[in-house]
Amino acid sequence: MISTVMKSYIRISTMLCLLSCLTVSHSQTQVTELSPNEKWMQAINDNPESLESLYSKNAIVISNTGDILKSRDEILEAVLNSDFKVQEVSTIKIIEANANYDYEIGSFKNKDGELMKHFIIWKTSGDTILRELEFLAEASLTDVNIEDINTARAAWMSNCNANDANALIENVYSENTLYYNRGRLLMGRSDLITEYQYMNNPSYKLTLNPLHVEVINDSIVFEIGQCKGSYNGKYMLVWKKNKAGKWQVLFDSNI
Repeated sequence: MISTVMKSYIRISTMLCLLSCLTVSHSQTQVTELSPNEKWMQAINDNPESLESLYSKNAIVISNTGDILKSRDEILEAVLNSDFKVQEVSTIKIIEANANYDYEIGSFKNKDGELMKHFIIWKTSGDTILRELEFLAEASLTDVNIEDINTARAAWMSNCNANDANALIENVYSENTLYYNRGRLLMGRSDLITEYQYMNNPSYKLTLNPLHVEVINDSIVFEIGQCKGSYNGKYMLVWKKNKAGKWQVLFDSNI
């Protein structure tokens, strides 16, 4: 005859076994949520039309060669009319710009295994995280003297804090510079000089504190940083070395 203790042991063992089976069954049915970048890669490779749900309506894609796509429709058309595929994608650094936006620096490999790096401005305020702006550049292993970037950044602050917007843009920004803010893309020094006239106010002072500097190739460097002073938000810069070897701002953004 089975003792009372043994019967209790059998009942407990049976319950534990059933619970274990239920747990395994539940874990097997769980689906891992893809990251926004993984959804982007999957859409490009398997269903390009679905990219429409991953970009904001007025999204912009910029390449370091000067090509610019200025809307979601243009981006979708470009992908559909190409053989562009992505092997892998990864995040290098992501920083919250504010309650509505994130800045990301990441990388991906195309179908030929060529390494690209990009920075992305993510719109995070809606139900779905959307790409609002993306800057692409071919990446390569190279040595860049970061002190040269530090010197260029110091020149930026010196001109800004001298309250001379014209000198700042003429000395530190490239001729074909781009500036993105609140859905607007300004192109060229002239437009940016007009935009930055508020810096001529004698009380305007600003310090740029880099949070992440990413070397892309021997002539392109991405930077995410924190402003302190008259403006206390995040910033994103693309530095480009010109033919004379001087580092200048090719792209500037604050949200």
